[in-house]
Parts: sequence; structure tokens; C-alpha cells
Amino acid sequence: MTMVASFFRRRGACTVLAPVLAVASLCLAACSGSGDGKDGKGGMKRPPQLVAAQTVAMEDFAPTLLALGTVTPSQSVAVRPRADGEIVGIAFREGANVRAGQLLFRLDARQAQANVQQARAGLASAIAAEIQARAEYSRAQALVGKGFISAAVVDQRRAAADAARAQIDAARGQVKAAETQLSFLTVTAPISGRTGELGFRLGANVRQGDATALVTINQLSPIHVRFLVPAANVQQARLLLANSGGAVVARDRQSGEVLATGRLVFLDNNIDPGNGGVAARAEFRNEGDVLWPGAIVDVEFPLGRATPHIALPEGAVQTGRDAPFVWAVSAGGNGPDGKAPAGKGGGGKVQMRDVVVAGRLGGKVYLASGLKPGEKVVVDALARLRDGDAVRLKGPGKPQMAASPDRAPAGSAG
Repeated sequence: MTMVASFFRRRGACTVLAPVLAVASLCLAACSGSGDGKDGKGGMKRPPQLVAAQTVAMEDFAPTLLALGTVTPSQSVAVRPRADGEIVGIAFREGANVRAGQLLFRLDARQAQANVQQARAGLASAIAAEIQARAEYSRAQALVGKGFISAAVVDQRRAAADAARAQIDAARGQVKAAETQLSFLTVTAPISGRTGELGFRLGANVRQGDATALVTINQLSPIHVRFLVPAANVQQARLLLANSGGAVVARDRQSGEVLATGRLVFLDNNIDPGNGGVAARAEFRNEGDVLWPGAIVDVEFPLGRATPHIALPEGAVQTGRDAPFVWAVSAGGNGPDGKAPAGKGGGGKVQMRDVVVAGRLGGKVYLASGLKPGEKVVVDALARLRDGDAVRLKGPGKPQMAASPDRAPAGSAG
């Protein structure tokens, strides 16, 4: 030690060593746990955190299912030819609305018309032959009584008359077949709806086995939205379906705007093991064609009656390892003198409080338990808090509900 001191005296380093020794002494004092400003656990006490808090209150809330839905037409028909032929007429514009039974396509019908005429001529010939055969049979019956012809001849004439009658029935069948084939060359709309893109143009030759449809018609009014109901909500959805389907709302995914209001019309009869849900379908009148097949929308509908629940901003409820929780502000002094710290809003200590979430809707979280009306809950600066921290409240501690978005996040269910 004497050698080190003499070394520093030789180097003139006493002025450098003094500040170092002073800092070391301060560190030792801090580690000793004695003196003012300590938390009694060997560390410096955390200063009160400045936070915003809200006084919780009750609001009516109905458990609501939020899901992603796919818009599908209530009916969709791919129109295909039922006979071979050339398209000689198209009686609509692609993309237009059509009515059931409306003319869509005309195929070349000249050969089919000739076949109908030929079948009708065959029917007329069969009728004439039957008249002649029936007259001969009548004459034979008159002659057999006078002994001019034998009974065997009468039997032959009767058989010929019956055969002629059968030929009439066969000829009539051929006429119907020819007329049916002719009707296939006039293609009409099987349902009312909106047409899609044409599969074939004027002059194209089409066949019954073509994979490409002439046109596809989608019925848009009413229209359906398909979605999944989680297994936990199936019984509630069944009750809703039994009570006329409730009020199902379809919202735009981007803006949250309500597009249409309809009702639940279908629940599948089993839970899909792949996704754990039950396929459901809601029906909408779709006035103005606001819902379009293939679109993805947010589906929302209540699963029960509205009852009072604690309502908090979405951000006030945190996700814990075991359960959701909030930072509740307990009354009591937390200043150095045992009183509330200075500030307009007062203060207290925060406590991590587990809560049970009943549902989420409109940017708010509704609680089933965990808080009581009148308690204060921290709504910002949540990441900096620890259980038992002292806090100072911004403002007078009045409710400071966070701005609520127009819609609830898709895919969550209350």
C-alpha cells in the first residue's frame, strides 16, 4: 500500500483518486440499505407513476358473436345446353338481371322443327290407319252373324284394330319427344338473378357435354352469408334460430359500416372436428345489392338478452398468463409523508386484479366479475406498472373512456 501511495505521489495522481473513492463510498452506502429514500428491500423506491384512471360503471351488454362471414348467393345455377346446336340468338346482356323463365339463348332449330313435323305426320297416318282398322272390325262383326266369315277372321280384324290404336300412342310419343327436343333449343332462365360472363358468343357451336356453361346466374335477393359458430355458443345460437333467427348484422370489414340486417336461417347438424365450429347461414334481403357473392364481411349478432356489466376501454384489460387482469387503484396515501401525493387527481397504489370477460364489442370490454362500480382502473401507461406501485392520477379521476371504434374486432365472441 505504501508503494502504491508513493507511486501516485510520484505521478501527481491524488487529484484523480479522490473522486473515485468518493463514488465508491456512495455505492457502498446505497447497498447498505440505510438512509432516506429506500424501499426497505435493499433498492431505491420507485417514484409514483403518472397514469390516467377511469371510474368504472355499469352498462347494458348482450353476449354477442363476432365472426368472419362469406357472402354466397341463395341460389347459383350454371346454365348449360341440353341439345347440340349453333347459337343464333342471345336475348340478354351479360351482367344483367333476369327473371325466371326469361329467354336467354336460341339455338338453330331447323332440324328439330323438321323432326316435329315428321312426327306429327306419323301421328296423322297412325290415326287414319286406326280408323280403317276399326271400321273393318265393325264390318266383320256384322258378317260373322250371317255366316259370311268365320270367327277367326273377326279375331284378326279386332287384333288389327288394337294394333292400330297402339300405333297412335307410339306416334303421339314421338311427337312429344320431337317437341321436347325442339324446346331444348330455346334456353330460358331457371331462376331469377344476375347473370355473369358469357361462356359462348353468337355463332358458337355448343354441345350437351361442354364443361363451360353458357352463363351462370346468381340469385342476390335474398342472399346468404356463411360463417362458423364456436362450439361453446351452439346452444345459444340454437335458441336464437328457434326464435325467428334474431337480428344478424353484416358489417364492412374496412369501415365497420352496417351493410345489411338479416336473420339466422341455418345451423349445421354437427361440429366440424377440423375447426371446432358449426357451419351457420344468415339470410339478408340485400336491397340495393350491397352484399356481393364472394365478399368477406364481419357478422355480428346477440346471443342473449342485454344485462348490466362493468364496461372498460379495450386497452384497460391486459392478457395475463392465467387470466385477463386490470390495474385497480386502491385508495390510500403513497407520498413520503404517508399522504396522497400532490396533484389534482390524487393517487393511490395499483393492484393487479384478475377479471372475467363476458364479451367485447365496440371497442369496449364487458366484465362478468372482478370489479365493482365506483372502483378506479388504470387506462394508460400500463406497461410501466408493477403490483403495489404508487401512482398519481391525471385530472380529477373522472371517467376517461377511450375512443371506441365503430365496430368490434372480427372473430371474437362474448
